[in-house]
Amino acid sequence: MDITTLIKEKLNSALGSYGVYYRNLVTDEEFEVLKGTDDDVFESASIIKLWVMSAVYQAAEEGRLSLDQKIEIKQEDLVPGPGVPDYHKDQLEGCLTPDMFPESGILNYLSPGLSLSIEDIIKLMILISDNTAVNVLIDLLGKDEINDHIRSLGSTKTVLKRKLFEPVYGATDKENLFSLKETGEYYSKMYRGELVSLKASKAMCALLQNQQYTYKIPFFMRHVPIAHKTGEDQGIENDCGIVFAPEPFVLCFASNEADEAQAIRLCQDIAKDIYDHVENK
Repeated sequence: MDITTLIKEKLNSALGSYGVYYRNLVTDEEFEVLKGTDDDVFESASIIKLWVMSAVYQAAEEGRLSLDQKIEIKQEDLVPGPGVPDYHKDQLEGCLTPDMFPESGILNYLSPGLSLSIEDIIKLMILISDNTAVNVLIDLLGKDEINDHIRSLGSTKTVLKRKLFEPVYGATDKENLFSLKETGEYYSKMYRGELVSLKASKAMCALLQNQQYTYKIPFFMRHVPIAHKTGEDQGIENDCGIVFAPEPFVLCFASNEADEAQAIRLCQDIAKDIYDHVENK
């Protein structure tokens, strides 16, 4: 069975909207499969941290900051901020309910006043998807500079609209968005050493290969190096990255308004299907 037909069949009965994008980094073969949507733009959750990372590396490359520069993590930096439910507090009190989605990371569990280098804050943002870390970096550069960086990469659909866990009070136009194909191009630039610079591309790729959330794309491919970033929230299960198969390829998987357990399993299965497709060509 053709690989795109197989993916379409697997997504056919799934709840919500889905997108799968593939690009072979050797042959440039690519395809995109969408279900429940006509566009490849999805709510990003933590996928947006990719562009925050490269924007900081860009600023460092241009000499406007140093990755060794220390930043103090203040009380007001910690997620959750004002107006956001304190899931950690509720969890400690034994009243975390199924509809609560706890913030990820570690900084919100630590005492404020900790001083960390920008490089270490990037590591926390990527390796364990720390939301306080990304918000500190968004404050450091500002949303406008990060979006200018995104545009400089040729992306027109991907956009940072708010910090993570910043209250939006139901305003759907305030959600961070990413395009599957633009994310594919982002990773292609990284693979070619053209994302900011060769040195920065290698550093970012190494970080992403040490990502601690490995239960989606890598699930059935533990023997394969994979540089990737996940994003998750209520109804959202995303994972995008480079799979270093004998013919390396980019895979971007997104789901919105989905059944999370179903979406995770679909991501695992489709990633393995595509890997087998590449191996068996």
